[in-house]
Amino acid sequence: MENPKAVFISYAREDLAAARRIADALAAFDVEVWVDQTELQGGDAWDREIRAQIKNCALFVPIISANTEARREAYFRLEWKLAEERTHLMAEGTSFLVPIAIDTTMEDGALVPASFLRAQWLRLPRGVPNTHFVDRVRTLLEDHPRSPGQPAAPPRPPERPWIGKWTGLVAGLALAGGLWFLGHRAGPAAAGEASAVANRPEKSIAVLPFVNMGEAPENAFFTDGIHEDILTTLANVGELKVISRTSVAQYRDSQKPLRQIAEELGVRYVLEGSVQRAGNSVRVTAQLIDARTDAHIWAQKYDEQFDLNDVFAIQSALATEIAGALNAAISPQEKARLGSRPTTNVAAYEFYLRGREQFRAEDNTRDRLAKTEPLFAQAVALDSGFALAWKALADVHFLAYQTLDRSAAQLAQAKECVDTAVRLAPDDPVVILGLGNYYEVTNDLKAARACYERAVAAAPNNVDVLASLSSIDRKDGHWEAALAELRQAASLDPRSRAAQGRLDALLLSLRRFTELEQRQKLWADLGGRDGLLERYNAALLPFDATGSKAEAAALVASLSPLARKTEPNAIIINALWSFTIGDAPGLIREWQDAGPNWRFSPILDRFDLLSVAMAYLKLGQKENARPLLEKNRALLVDQLAVQPENTVMQSDLALTNALLGNREIARAQIARLDVPGIDGDQQEDLAMTYAWLGDRKRALELLAAALGRPTPPYGMAHGLEAAINWWPLQGDPGFEAIVNDPKNNAPLL
Repeated sequence: MENPKAVFISYAREDLAAARRIADALAAFDVEVWVDQTELQGGDAWDREIRAQIKNCALFVPIISANTEARREAYFRLEWKLAEERTHLMAEGTSFLVPIAIDTTMEDGALVPASFLRAQWLRLPRGVPNTHFVDRVRTLLEDHPRSPGQPAAPPRPPERPWIGKWTGLVAGLALAGGLWFLGHRAGPAAAGEASAVANRPEKSIAVLPFVNMGEAPENAFFTDGIHEDILTTLANVGELKVISRTSVAQYRDSQKPLRQIAEELGVRYVLEGSVQRAGNSVRVTAQLIDARTDAHIWAQKYDEQFDLNDVFAIQSALATEIAGALNAAISPQEKARLGSRPTTNVAAYEFYLRGREQFRAEDNTRDRLAKTEPLFAQAVALDSGFALAWKALADVHFLAYQTLDRSAAQLAQAKECVDTAVRLAPDDPVVILGLGNYYEVTNDLKAARACYERAVAAAPNNVDVLASLSSIDRKDGHWEAALAELRQAASLDPRSRAAQGRLDALLLSLRRFTELEQRQKLWADLGGRDGLLERYNAALLPFDATGSKAEAAALVASLSPLARKTEPNAIIINALWSFTIGDAPGLIREWQDAGPNWRFSPILDRFDLLSVAMAYLKLGQKENARPLLEKNRALLVDQLAVQPENTVMQSDLALTNALLGNREIARAQIARLDVPGIDGDQQEDLAMTYAWLGDRKRALELLAAALGRPTPPYGMAHGLEAAINWWPLQGDPGFEAIVNDPKNNAPLL
């Protein structure tokens, strides 16, 4: 006797991938999806088998989509007709039909049998299952009555290994879904879609967010943590191109077809999966799909007691088996990293996952750090040997140091955490990155480079490592290398606004205006520049390229009076624009209106006070500038006590003394910085100081040299014409010649 608790899935062949996901979710919870064991290949025998399955199944699950709406003649429509005919024999209120819409197709006007419209539809975008769906099916199966005289179902045989179970499932789905054969789908549309990903790197993969199948919604953080750790583990295989978490996270619950997702992410393969945690057990399923054909290349299910060694073993096994499926070689060093176990303490791991989630929250920086630090601190308290948690705690202190508290004590806390992580895991690329971050913050660029080069060799798919190495290359004047590294980072994180923004900033420094203009479509695909600073930078592009002020002026004019006084980013762009166009009275007024909310720079607090002081000096109001300059000098002296080698702060101190009129002190300080080999940023900074000291000759020499190499956005030729910081040189024939020389606004590299 066939199992009276089986589920029959009916779908159009174009929706095979969605049918697989649904069947996989049910099978993971020991629900039998109707399968054919005889591998019938159509004809009368096939037809008889399908009719028998529909007659005897407990639930009939039609998958409804735009594809079923478009096909007015197909085998699935016969299946639907047979299912509806069976409902005529059923008692009123009997649950049999469970329609599932996998896109935006609505009940009203849908081309489905009338009985389908009387049933409650479930909505599973792209066929990605959720807990509610599985629970509903299991409940309906439990309530399903046996036919009169039908014996109870026999005891369930021992579960077969997952690979074998999946093989049988694929055969059954192929039968139930119509004429479909593995690796081939007919029709010009499918062929066209396949060609869209044909030029993607052969060993490229995106790990989509895993579905949380646990009963407790609060376990979502655990599912996301497992997903990220699997992604990170897989990224340790150097031969693979693995898309970063930031980009794949945007496809949670997406209704887009897998082929479109793969095209947007630039990959050939997609990994989907689910995590179920209940009590002391955890179940992880995963399927590797070829986006060109929607064919399942590999699938696996792990069902273990909740022991962290098992969880980390799952991550390692997944990475190893997927690398094997894609013919990616694994070096001995990579194999050792795949087998590593960061902690053996379940509670410490959970605190670490919660802290990692909170660290990325969109709170303001102060609140975010206040909530995050206790979580990582608890993780290391529970397991003092948890290197990644120590490194994460160091990140908290680094961010606090860079944004809130530039004290020696804060930096010392960061260093202590980094040193502990390095002692525990000296070869972990994430830990090595943390050590490099410390060296870069303290301006030891040689040591930072050594760390970043080690980290990128061990983790070539790590976007943070690539961005950090690019930062050092930029500071060292290796512009081509810096650009190549950010291009690689952007390809690994194609949907990340941060990664694309970093690349845009470098392209702007290189004055590649045409390429930046072409990238506007990319930003439109990412949803546009919704952040105010992003929109301001986009509006500045015409100004930097041609001197057009209309776009930026219009954006600034759109800011409300309240935003100009209270909203940090509105205050910043209002101030930056006034500073750029030389409006000294306007800048002072904005500073007064903003009061304690005043910020001039989105990066730390540089020029917050200097900008206003320069505006006063331009107006001849030295007495108003002096208190601001003295306060700025005191801040810089304190900061340099912690970072004595920080050349940016040294340069700012020299400029501050020049503005105060301490000419001899400023000249002595600037002389130590004005040495061969300094980069374009430093050249512009020194040129500014020489200008305020009255040494126009040296100022113009340095400025001309700076514009001959990549420069920061504030150093673009059109930005020099009226900016308050260049007021001492404006009107000088040599300065005007530099600003108006076409080569000083031409692309570099």
